[in-house]
Amino acid sequence: MNSLDDVAAMKQKDPSGVLASTAMFPDQCQQAWEESQKVVFPDEYKKVKNIVVAGMGGSRFTPKTIGALYRNKIKVSYEICEDYTVPGYVNSDSLVILCSYSGTTEEVLAAGEDARKKGAKIAGIMSKKMDVPGYYFDPKFNPCGQPRIGGGYLLIGHLGLLKALGFVEAEDKEVTDAIAFAREIGKKYAAEVLTEQNPAKKLALLLKDKHPFIITAEFLKGFGNGFANQINETAKMISDYRYISELNHHLLEGLSHPDSIRQNGLFLFFLSHCYSEPVRKRFGITKDVVTKQQLAAEDIELTGPDKISQVLEAYTLSGFTTYYMAMLYDADPVAIPWVDYFKAQLAK
Repeated sequence: MNSLDDVAAMKQKDPSGVLASTAMFPDQCQQAWEESQKVVFPDEYKKVKNIVVAGMGGSRFTPKTIGALYRNKIKVSYEICEDYTVPGYVNSDSLVILCSYSGTTEEVLAAGEDARKKGAKIAGIMSKKMDVPGYYFDPKFNPCGQPRIGGGYLLIGHLGLLKALGFVEAEDKEVTDAIAFAREIGKKYAAEVLTEQNPAKKLALLLKDKHPFIITAEFLKGFGNGFANQINETAKMISDYRYISELNHHLLEGLSHPDSIRQNGLFLFFLSHCYSEPVRKRFGITKDVVTKQQLAAEDIELTGPDKISQVLEAYTLSGFTTYYMAMLYDADPVAIPWVDYFKAQLAK
């Protein structure tokens, strides 16, 4: 597709309605927030000493985002599990949350069975009801049906669960204001807004045929993972995510080779006034090192008034951007043929 302003042509390439689902991200968040914090748990669930979240893909980066966002506020040890088994320390004092949009993810179900054997409390967050307490949602604001496009349910649903359990204090106004902010800023990214005035379309054009390095820090670490995932699955393009300050200890020396990185490498720095002062300083110096080595770099300045607003702002931007990237590649944004092939081979 040559033009991102031909809305009718885009909708023809999007028979499943990914664009509609993308625009409903704030609705997903609102529904999840209203429902998930009302979940009632047994008292013993509120007395655990650690939480392990089992999830893969879009069901992994969403709780990871909440973990990074509330890192200094979650009252117990909190870990993401991306394996068939849970960590060795899991026992009767642990809560294992099974996070799977479909409720059928192989690794998540296996981790759940391992947790059962170790006597852990188990909860779920998914669209398929299980025989354990949890948030089981009707994804009515995700008409395309693709789990990663329904990320609002898992993202804010996870926050609501942690609040219901008493492990995070999240004010209702803070969350609803953030959702309202995402809804408002999403209007700038809508398909009807011409490219000249549309930051998401401009970013899609910038990223086309590049190898992006998504650079975030602190409370945006989970989002960096999420954006890279969306680029892979929705846009069918390679991507990488890195964190400041960890990358400062090795990556800066790895930019000399191969030479092709100067043709297609692009560092995308997500900036925030909510970062700590040492981290903000590191962003500027990191960009200086990158550009001195003749690599392309671009800043994305988030404008939300607080951390949760900026997380939802970032996901709103990434959702629209990766949709427009798929259009540029004439790709069906919902299709995942190679993942489907892999699963079919695995099932034999």
